[in-house]
Amino acid sequence: MSALPNTATRGGYRRWPLYVLVAVTLVALALIVEAFLRAETFSPGEEVSPGVRDVVVSGENSLYPPPDTNHFQQPPEAIFVYLSVEDLPSGEDMEARVERAWSESIFSLLFGQSIGLEAVDEQEDQLSAGGTGATGILKFAFRTDSGEPVPPGNYTLGISSTGEDAGADGVAVRKSFVVEE
Repeated sequence: MSALPNTATRGGYRRWPLYVLVAVTLVALALIVEAFLRAETFSPGEEVSPGVRDVVVSGENSLYPPPDTNHFQQPPEAIFVYLSVEDLPSGEDMEARVERAWSESIFSLLFGQSIGLEAVDEQEDQLSAGGTGATGILKFAFRTDSGEPVPPGNYTLGISSTGEDAGADGVAVRKSFVVEE
């Protein structure tokens, strides 16, 4: 009779799969808590600096600013932004940026695709030149890269300016609004 030697040792036990599982669980928990807190502290509103009279967001494309929409009941195809300015310096550069915060399942947070929004400036601006700068309405739109409706979420629009009328962080306008499903 031949006996096989006992080659099993306790020193070869690997614990790294357990550590990886604990790390992934902690990251998932942190993402869930962060998404929940972000959704709870969000409130629609606006902040405008001098030189900007008003900012309106709407799903409606019209010649003049329609009523302001802080809360979209269903996702629009595009979000139109109407910026009413007064005495805007002529050489001033402006840049628009929109950020989306949303709370979804952990699987969509980890494996979901990011939907990009792009600013489309194919609109006619209605500006008149004055003694100290331009006055009138600037109009542009945000659409998804794929052409789908704007996804649900909490949005913050920031319009930055290089002029002296901008706030301390260079933001002339900050507008927050909600898009629901």
